[in-house]
Amino acid sequence: MSSSSSIRLLLVDDNETNRYSLSRLLTSRGVEVAEAKNGAQALQMAQNVPDLMLMDIHLPDMSAYDVLQRLRGEPKTANVAVILMSAVEPAPDARSMAEVLGVHSFLTLPVLSQDLWIVIQAALRRPMDRPEEDGRK
Repeated sequence: MSSSSSIRLLLVDDNETNRYSLSRLLTSRGVEVAEAKNGAQALQMAQNVPDLMLMDIHLPDMSAYDVLQRLRGEPKTANVAVILMSAVEPAPDARSMAEVLGVHSFLTLPVLSQDLWIVIQAALRRPMDRPEEDGRK
């Protein structure tokens, strides 16, 4: 994607301050940002098929992994690019699970503006490379 104005991003975080800061940062670059504060809301809003989801690992109603499993199980949302974020570095087993679910990157908050933009651009350019599950296509 060459133009940031064509990027539709779903930002999922229960922390209002994080949502506000990240949303302002992204909209200043021309990104269209929709916000969800929990997993259920994220699943509902993902039906609009954003180009990218930027999602906190720890949500109040379910984990980001639960959200991802449900997204990947639906043809409409199976290929949405996802970047996970957390205030702490994820455990190695969390990274493995995320890899299986097709997560493009992890960000540890707080993140520098330029680093965030680089990761977003990379996620939008990289195709989904999830392994096939149970031989299904």
